[in-house]
Amino acid sequence: MAEILNFPALVIRESDYGENDKLITLLTAEKGRMTVCVKGGKSLKNKNLASSQLLCYSEFTVKGRGGFYTLSEAALIEQFFGLRADLDRFAAAQYIADVAGEICVENNDEGDMLRLTLNTLYMLSETDRDVDFIKAVFELRAAAISGFCPDLSSCALCEREEGEPMYLDVMNGSLRCGDCFGSEADTASREGAATATVILPLTPAILQGMRYVVGAPAKRVFAFTLPEDHLSDFCRFCEKYLLHQLERSFRTLEFYHNIRRMG
Repeated sequence: MAEILNFPALVIRESDYGENDKLITLLTAEKGRMTVCVKGGKSLKNKNLASSQLLCYSEFTVKGRGGFYTLSEAALIEQFFGLRADLDRFAAAQYIADVAGEICVENNDEGDMLRLTLNTLYMLSETDRDVDFIKAVFELRAAAISGFCPDLSSCALCEREEGEPMYLDVMNGSLRCGDCFGSEADTASREGAATATVILPLTPAILQGMRYVVGAPAKRVFAFTLPEDHLSDFCRFCEKYLLHQLERSFRTLEFYHNIRRMG
């Protein structure tokens, strides 16, 4: 007997399936990542076309049998229209959807990642905040949600909380102060590590911003600013941290950077 499920979800990926159908990957709160077949999904006459497109948030009804799900109907909740009007923002949104698809798994509670992804798409679509800034906040918060949260509270060796600069050991997700960085104890702490050492020098402003991102309430995670002369490094460091933790890059990220360079 077929299982009938009804839930809101975000379309984070789509691909062709046979001659007329398509597969969509959904990000749901309670069941995590889910792949659903849309029968006749390539047709412009398909009744669910508008609500089952990439980056649309919709209410879905699906039928499941033997772990294979087929779309019955979908009702659009939000399509983030502003993304379609700006190539930079659309490219960033595609990358964000890819990261969400990489981090989230099937049959898992992914409510926090769904909430973050939706909030990020809203920021890209409906506000004029800097695209690199929005992307960076998403990257660091996504790393924290997925279990790769760096310990930014204090130096891992002497517990000093402030300094200029502080150093982030990316692969170990821990801080070093200026006095401890490069010391004999610091070197010993990394002996036997299987991965290369990646060190990022954090100014007080960047460290404060990163601390805010990993600790802020979900609704307030974008509610801060950085001095303009620190923004570029903040964005670069958040991206580098996430990519090293995931141990991969994304074609959509390369596309985004190409678009930004052209712009």
